[in-house]
Formats: sequence, C-alpha cells, structure tokens
Amino acid sequence: MQYHSNLVRDSFWLNETRKTAELILEGLSKKDIMDLSLNENIFRQNTERRKKDLVHTIYKRLDGFPEEILEYFLRVDVTSAKVFVLISILRNDRLFFEFMYEVFREHILIGNYTLRGRDFDIFFNNKATQNEIVDSWSETNIDRLSSRYRTILNEAGVLDNSGEDKTIIVPFMDLRLKNMLIEKGFGPFVYVITGEQ
Repeated sequence: MQYHSNLVRDSFWLNETRKTAELILEGLSKKDIMDLSLNENIFRQNTERRKKDLVHTIYKRLDGFPEEILEYFLRVDVTSAKVFVLISILRNDRLFFEFMYEVFREHILIGNYTLRGRDFDIFFNNKATQNEIVDSWSETNIDRLSSRYRTILNEAGVLDNSGEDKTIIVPFMDLRLKNMLIEKGFGPFVYVITGEQ
C-alpha cells in the first residue's frame, strides 16, 4: 500500500459508518448504498462529489471485516465504536498507521502521554527523507494532514485536543470486540491504539 494524503479530505464519520455497516448487513451492495446516498441523500451531504466520496471511503474502510464484527460494532458502546472506526481508518492508510505505531504507541509504551507539534513534525520529516511521495508533498499539505490526524484522534476519543499539547487517552474498548478483532487478524491495529504487545 502506497502512502497517500487522502485523509486530508476525509472525516471520521462515526454515524455514517454505523449506517453503512447496517446497510451492508442488510445485503446492500456498494452500488445500492451509493444510489441511496445520491438519490435520497441518506448521509446528508451537500454535494454530489461528497456523497460519492463518503460512500466510497466508508465502504472501503469496512470491506474485509467479517459480518460478526460489523454486527457487534452496531451494538457496542460509543467509546468502543469510535475505536473501531479508528481501526477501520488505520487499515486503509499506511502512513497514518505508521504514525500511530512509531509515535502514538511509542509514547504510551514509555509512559509519555503528551503529543506535541514537534512529534508530528519529526514524523513527517523522517518520512520525507525515506519516501519520494511524502517528500514531494508541500508544507501546506503536510500541515493539513498533521491537523487531520489530530482531529481524527480527537474524534476517536484517544487524544484530548484542547490546548497546545495534546494528551493521549488510552481508550476502554469492549473486551469482546477487542478479542474478535484480534482473533480475526486485526490485532496490530488494536495494539497501536492500546499500546499493548
């Protein structure tokens, strides 16, 4: 999977992810969900492009999760549901996953629960020296991506975004959902959020 900066235009979309999972479990295809989005505006988006992008992105995030996990996702508490959505994002964004593994998880492991702006800067500078794609991005694009990471982590409930320094919050996650994810091969995504293993 190549690095990309698509997350700049995407949102967290908790409620929309739940609705999409519900429709998938009812047997609707991506095309069916796209038709509902375009014709009935079920996700309440303002433009046709946004309606399409939302369905494409969320469907891609959920693709590959077994039905039993999607069914359980619809029943868990909000905190656990947010962690699941974060995992679905990490599965589809290599660079964001690497940030979580190399920076977020590392902070948890050493007991430093404060993320500073320089942590994001160092991460992106390192990636730019290692990868031509990241190196080709403008400073503005990297700033927007860094800001989006903070926003998504805040919406996922794993980062207190108030103030200049951001505080990592190791989330409570429904134990059954956590175990299901680990058993089905999604353990690495769970561990970067919880700092385990």
